Amino acid sequence: MPKIPFMARLQQPVPLVADGAMGTQLHLHGYPLTTCFEALNVTEPDTILSVHHAYVVAGADLIETNTFGANRYKLGDHNLAEQVTAINRAGVALVKRAIAAAGRSDTVYIAGSVGPLGQMLRPYGRISKEDARAAFVEQIVALAEGGVDVLLFETFAEHAQLLEALAAARAAAPHLPVICQATFTQDDQTLSGFTPSKVAFDLYKAGADVIGVNCSGGPAQISTILQTMAQSVPEAKLSAMPNAGYPETVGGRVMYPASAEYFGDYALTFQAIGARIIGGCCGTTPDHIAAMRRAVDDAA
Repeated sequence: MPKIPFMARLQQPVPLVADGAMGTQLHLHGYPLTTCFEALNVTEPDTILSVHHAYVVAGADLIETNTFGANRYKLGDHNLAEQVTAINRAGVALVKRAIAAAGRSDTVYIAGSVGPLGQMLRPYGRISKEDARAAFVEQIVALAEGGVDVLLFETFAEHAQLLEALAAARAAAPHLPVICQATFTQDDQTLSGFTPSKVAFDLYKAGADVIGVNCSGGPAQISTILQTMAQSVPEAKLSAMPNAGYPETVGGRVMYPASAEYFGDYALTFQAIGARIIGGCCGTTPDHIAAMRRAVDDAA
């Protein structure tokens, strides 16, 4: 049976459940936070595959490629700028393997994860808009050719850079739906001072298929931000993927306090606000995603 097109799936009553953290899961596996996690797609594929598989088994309908920082600038910090295409394509292939191994190829979607470039745009940073767009296009083309179902731009604190990423997607892969997720500081503004209303309005006007928020403080803060976005652009499709609260350092490891049960409760809050995609970000585990899965299924 062929998979339902991604945007058609979002029309169904039960929200699409996305996966949770990759980086913090790898940190718990013993990899230092200074590791180039994206390079593990090539050097330690079985480790990445195991994390993807755990989220598929937990009930996620949307699995993100391990490519958040797989752009020429961030990879360049590890002397891997020439490996953009190889690392992104390997990331897609690993998600395909995990989904196939679980027998869910007809129900689980692959999201090509794209994060910010690691530097701000001029005049606040050193990257020109033209160079930023070229870097995004390079990564997007690799993900599209690998066979993702949707592009997921996430954890963007710089509003202008997220708009450039969206423009790059429309130019390089116009056939792919795009999810655009901003992240906000504790005062509910982006790092560059934009409100959730402004972010949502601009992204909707620019053609984002789904608008949302990820990372940030945790479910409570994200529910407030999501509510503002919903009120500002009622016709927009929304997504929410919070951190498991604010991080704490315990015994040399970064830990997050929000429980799986807490996330299960907030899954229904996000759904009530209008989110069509719910999932987790930093600190979330397969247990958090399983709790969200149970919550939305039990409510259906």
